[in-house]
Parts: sequence; structure tokens; C-alpha cells
Amino acid sequence: MLWYVWLILFLVFLGIEMLTPGVFFFLCFSAGSVFAMAAALLGFSYQTAVILFCAVSVISIFFIRPLLKKYMDKRKINTNVDSLIGIKTKVLEDISEEKPGKIKVSGEIWLAAANGEKIPAGTTVEIISVDGTKLIVKIV
Repeated sequence: MLWYVWLILFLVFLGIEMLTPGVFFFLCFSAGSVFAMAAALLGFSYQTAVILFCAVSVISIFFIRPLLKKYMDKRKINTNVDSLIGIKTKVLEDISEEKPGKIKVSGEIWLAAANGEKIPAGTTVEIISVDGTKLIVKIV
């Protein structure tokens, strides 16, 4: 294959990647195309360029794509509830493993659970996470 065929493939894969942001799949084929184009420009055979394209693409899919997804794909959407984490408050109703208790945070009463702890009413706790409509707390 001539080098410009690899250039066209590179542009096509890059274009598809731009239409599917955050997937990072076709970017791997773009990388393979660049290496195959370089091999074609350096005078390597058609078979060598195809093997290089396949090898770089597969390596990119298994090693580079997970890294890109880890650092670039931030789909977790923080909500206002996340701002409650770290607040210290008092327990209104006993918290046990069987039954969540209640705490008051910013004027609102919330269900509260503890990770395997029994916490009596009146104890000061800190909110460590949010699980649906329950706040997970620990004793301060």
C-alpha cells in the first residue's frame, strides 16, 4: 500500500473518533495507521505495514485505551448531596445494623447508616458517603 492510503485511513479513523467522544477505540486504529504510514514511507513492504498496523492497533486497544479512559472519562456527576460529605452532626435516632437511624443536616432530617456500628442518639458523627437516600456516617 502506498503511504497516502495509510494517511487517508488515519484521517478516517480520527474523524470517526471525533464523532464518538470518550470511546477512544478508533484512536487506537489511528495510531496503527500512523505507524503503518511511517513503515510505507521508509520503504517497508505492504505486509510489514499491515502487520505493524494490526500490532500497534491491538496494543493500543489493550494498553493505551484503558489509560485514556481512566484519565479522560470523568462521567461521575457530582450533585449537591456530595457537599454533605465531611459535615459533623448529632444522631437523632439510634443507628444499628438492622435499622438506619436519623440525623439532622442543614435543617433537614436524613436516614443514616453506619458500617456495622451501633451508634446511640446524641453521638456526634461525620458523614463519610452517600448511598441513595441514606447518609453513611462514622463516630467522630
